[in-house]
Amino acid sequence: MPIRCLNGASTLARRPIVAVVAAFGATLAASALLAAPSPALAEDEDPLKFIAFSTDFDSKCVQRNGLMIYVSNKHPGRTMKLVLERWFMDNRTADRGKSVLKPGEEPEPLGCSNIEGGKQEWRVLKSEWAD
Repeated sequence: MPIRCLNGASTLARRPIVAVVAAFGATLAASALLAAPSPALAEDEDPLKFIAFSTDFDSKCVQRNGLMIYVSNKHPGRTMKLVLERWFMDNRTADRGKSVLKPGEEPEPLGCSNIEGGKQEWRVLKSEWAD
């Protein structure tokens, strides 16, 4: 439908201003969605969320009344680097371990949960993606 200018002259058919503003707003919203990182990617960036510690029976650990502690990478496609620190009887030791964990690999054994009558554990000091 033609729109009349203020002076009464006929113009080409144009979209009403409301439609133009709505279309512009939708374009801005769509570009904002494209520019903002998606929540899935943001979660994907933190390697800590993909580190899994587990335990299993191992003969040398069972003899010490403990279990073998393992660490693994649960990400489906990214390799990670870890620096772990060992704690013994709730005290940090000077021992550090470096691991490169590939996706889908078997869990890496760290050591027994109980040695010499004391509890042993590993904590993540640093984690990053290798790729």
